[in-house]
Amino acid sequence: MLALKTSCEREEVVQTLCDMGLDQIARWIMVLPEDRWENMFLSTWPTLAKKCGYNR
Repeated sequence: MLALKTSCEREEVVQTLCDMGLDQIARWIMVLPEDRWENMFLSTWPTLAKKCGYNR
């Protein structure tokens, strides 16, 4: 089961991606629905999600 991340943690993920120079992916995460961004991020970019603290 996935640990749910709050909006604050969503912002942390976006900031981490921006720090890595991945602004386009960060913007993509920001436009995703609040209830689906986590699963979509994990399924689309599992390696990046892991670097941001998400594991399956």
